[in-house]
Amino acid sequence: MKRALLVIAFLGSFAATAQDYKGHYGIGLALGEPSGFSIKKFINHSEAFQYTLGYSTVKGQEGINIGADFLLHNYDFITAEKGKIPFYYGAGIHLRSYNDLGNQVYARVPLGVAYEVSDLPLDIFFEFAPGIAVIPQPSLVTNFAIGGRFYFDLNKARRAVEERI
Repeated sequence: MKRALLVIAFLGSFAATAQDYKGHYGIGLALGEPSGFSIKKFINHSEAFQYTLGYSTVKGQEGINIGADFLLHNYDFITAEKGKIPFYYGAGIHLRSYNDLGNQVYARVPLGVAYEVSDLPLDIFFEFAPGIAVIPQPSLVTNFAIGGRFYFDLNKARRAVEERI
C-alpha cells in the first residue's frame, strides 16, 4: 500500500497544471471500436495530434488497430460554466491487422466532443469516426469511442529523472 501511494505521488508530480496542459501529452483509455490506448498532443490552442493503439473485438474482424489523426478544436460551439467543451473534427489514417484476414489501411474523419476539466489536467471524450478502407479493397469503416486522458508534463518528468540520476 505504501509503495502504491508513493507511485501515485510520483506520477502526480509530473501532471501538467490544470489550466495549462496544452502542449503536453494526454495519455488514457478509449472504450469502443477499437478499445485501447489514446494519446493526444496539442500543438497549439486548437490543433492536436491523436494517436491510438487498440484492439477490435467485432466478430470476424478481431485484430490490432493503430493510427494517427490530426484534429481541429472549436471552443465556441458549446460553452460551459466550468471547464471547456470543444467540438473537434479532423482526418486520419489507420492500419488494422486482422487476426485471420490480413491487413487493412483506411482513412477516417473523427468527429467528437470533449470535456476539459478546469481543476485537473484531464479530458473526457466521445468520438465517432466514419471512414473508408483503401487497402486491400474499398469498404466502409466505423469507429467510435468514449474515454479519458490525463495530461502529463513530460519535460518536467525528464528534468526530474535527470536530477535523480
